Amino acid sequence: MTSLSVRFGLALLHSTLILSIFGVIGINTVSMSDLESIITSHGGQVLRITDVGYPKAATLWNAAIQVWPSLIIRPATYDDVALALSTLYSLNVPIRIMGGRHSYGGYCSHRGVVLDSTLLKKLEIDWESETITMQAGLIWSEVYAALNGSEYAIIGGLCPTVGVVGYTSAGGYNSLYSRSYGLGSDNVLSFKVATYNGTIVTASSTSNPDLYWALRGGGGGNFGYVLEMIHKIHRINQTNLPTGQHSFLSITWSNRNDFRAVLRNWLKFVDEVANFDTRIGFDVIIFTNSENSFLLIYGSFNGPHADLESIFQPWLSKGPKPDIYTVKNFTQFEVITVTGTANYPFPVKERQHIVSAMAINITEAMLDVLLESQPNTTFQISQYIGVIYLHDTNKDKNTAWAFPDITFDIAPGFVWYTSEDDSTAINIAESWLKRLMNAAAPTESIVGGYLNYIDPYMDNWQQMYYREHWDRLREIKTVWDPTWYFRFPQGIPPNNP
Repeated sequence: MTSLSVRFGLALLHSTLILSIFGVIGINTVSMSDLESIITSHGGQVLRITDVGYPKAATLWNAAIQVWPSLIIRPATYDDVALALSTLYSLNVPIRIMGGRHSYGGYCSHRGVVLDSTLLKKLEIDWESETITMQAGLIWSEVYAALNGSEYAIIGGLCPTVGVVGYTSAGGYNSLYSRSYGLGSDNVLSFKVATYNGTIVTASSTSNPDLYWALRGGGGGNFGYVLEMIHKIHRINQTNLPTGQHSFLSITWSNRNDFRAVLRNWLKFVDEVANFDTRIGFDVIIFTNSENSFLLIYGSFNGPHADLESIFQPWLSKGPKPDIYTVKNFTQFEVITVTGTANYPFPVKERQHIVSAMAINITEAMLDVLLESQPNTTFQISQYIGVIYLHDTNKDKNTAWAFPDITFDIAPGFVWYTSEDDSTAINIAESWLKRLMNAAAPTESIVGGYLNYIDPYMDNWQQMYYREHWDRLREIKTVWDPTWYFRFPQGIPPNNP
């Protein structure tokens, strides 16, 4: 018998035992009306479409996708999350788990019952152990505010309204800090998880290690309701700079004729210098328009300022000369303000579609696609190309993150304003991705897509998101959710759905 067959057999045996045990001793459940009363009596909320707070609670980040749930349940305690799960599971009521509401495919919501984490906001920092405990309802702006003024940073999202759990469980890269400290998923020491039947378990390297492996890169909502996480935080204080040793660079070119030369020089610098110095991070934004074009490189350097000049100037001196070049030392909270993401409204007015291509390298044929002009349409649509530099970010090889070999995530955002243009705009975005994939095909430069930019239209998404980890993730799913209760489009199914 193969090792896969052995593990699958053990998984089936384990899930059968779980179902048998609960069939004998019963699960703690109540009626729906009693569940609602218990939730509200403990400080939670139950919202229907006629309630005042319902529209704000139900509205998703991406205005192109909006679903109106029949019921939104917001537990305020872990026990109430467990009771809600056991009750709804026993009644065969489908659910979705909602965190920061940033799912680009809208998979955190549906027309049925939604379990919303928003009231689970507890945050505790242990300065001595250099860890932070975060409950599932937190978003990154709240975490950064708690760390602001300290000498510590955490691997979190540059968009401050993203939920901490969804971001981390899909890998969670950070273009400023990941090359120094790894992915968000690398930095989780333990999870507390409520399973489909209301059992609360801990997942760590020593307790339920397979579940721990899967939760670090296997995607949010696949294996259970994550209640809290304990993360490592990183002290940045090794020089006498005002806020530590981390420097933030903002470099802009505005002459479109220079863009290809700029990118060629940057790619050469990445290949010859940055790939060997994990103190260096980059986030590149390309916008090409007949009226206003720019190429913006946000750089970061996790080292002394004296080293920064000697490392970066040989690259920048090659030309073309940038229109803007600034270097400052910021806290993580201040960087969010500088990049403009602190001013993101929620919900946004724009309708959005994000595509992603995990790339090992960027060829000349791929540059042709990256430097294409804005789409020529009869309606207003903007295309911003993001290129996030991620070489050697996977510090922990024993996670479900499937991309230890990639150097870039190429992630364009397409933005428009009216529902009448949804179909055309999405087709423009998907056609752009197809052109990029075709350009990369001869060199096999693109190997997947980033799960946090989940794309409902992606072909072969199992391979694109999970690669060789797909079979193992299904085995773990079979153990922890054998009846496929945590189910959504592009979710991981058990082996016996």
